[in-house]
Amino acid sequence: MSNRRELLLIPGPTPVSDEVLHALSQKTISHTDERFVKVFAKALEEMHPFFGMSQGQTFIISGSGTLGMEISLSNILNEGESLLVVSHGYFGDRFAEIGKTLGLDVDILKSNTGKTIHEDSLKDYLNRKKYAAITFTHVDTSTGVIADMEKFSKLVKKISPDTLIVLDGVCATGGVPEEMDKWGIDVIFTGSQKAIAVPPGLTMLAFSERALKKRRKMKKMRTYYGDILRWIPVMNDPHKYFATPPVNMIFALEKSLSTIIEKGLNNYYEKHRKLARKVRTAMKVFGFENLPREEDAAPTLSVFSYPAGVEDFKFRTALKEKGVTVAGALGKLKGKYFRMGHMGNITEQDIDLALKLIEEVLKEK
Repeated sequence: MSNRRELLLIPGPTPVSDEVLHALSQKTISHTDERFVKVFAKALEEMHPFFGMSQGQTFIISGSGTLGMEISLSNILNEGESLLVVSHGYFGDRFAEIGKTLGLDVDILKSNTGKTIHEDSLKDYLNRKKYAAITFTHVDTSTGVIADMEKFSKLVKKISPDTLIVLDGVCATGGVPEEMDKWGIDVIFTGSQKAIAVPPGLTMLAFSERALKKRRKMKKMRTYYGDILRWIPVMNDPHKYFATPPVNMIFALEKSLSTIIEKGLNNYYEKHRKLARKVRTAMKVFGFENLPREEDAAPTLSVFSYPAGVEDFKFRTALKEKGVTVAGALGKLKGKYFRMGHMGNITEQDIDLALKLIEEVLKEK
């Protein structure tokens, strides 16, 4: 490794600012201490604009995005109920696995790799069968595909208005506008370690009034820790106890949320769009192609194919030796593509340096 500072350009975890690290490293205090209670309550409220919600219930719980997936399904679907999973990649497929584990009747609508599903395909599924719920991944971290949730949600509402809509925002929230109220999303969740720029360890969720009503009607739960009815009293009054909250992680989360809000959430979105354009324009000159077409590509990460003569492991290893870490691809894309995150605290200067070092690696191969 050279003396250059290390750039972490994977699609999560993302770099954490000194201010957030300072918040994380505060002295640990009691989870019932009034100082912590105020920070926890503020963080719960600050999640609202990130999710685009004015009603419903927010949650902050220890765990990864996968826990958010499981909580979402287990709290709105009884065993045997029907679920349609719309998958744009590896993490969409995970929804199907969780659904089957929970004993659901799961159908999966898969897109072609690097593309979004066609609207007509979704229409066909919704017209053929009544689904209790449908899941979408806003940005699939494996393919870099972004779902047009305004369009898809409108279609679901038109054909099957009783179907609950679940949105995985793990690689989107904070980097992509999300409108829970406007789009009619019933459950949305995300993780702390991507565009929100906090270390891994938290899942943040929101349930609509309709989703909460469905949970209250359910007679049997297949999860204890993930039962939202056990968490609601704590979220409404953080003085109360169900399971010990991650005090320092919530200090860090609140600091990051308030910093982003202070700078302007729309400005934060625009920063992500600008960095994505810059990265893809430069990488195309180097001979790399982003997997999704631009209209289907997320602003939070890119998934690049290699030009002829560039070998995946050697390229990423040489780049890491220069201080830049990018991620390998997943599933059938492994070895043929690499993933580059450009979200959270990543700056234009970081991107300029990374592109310079990528060019050096290509010249040295």
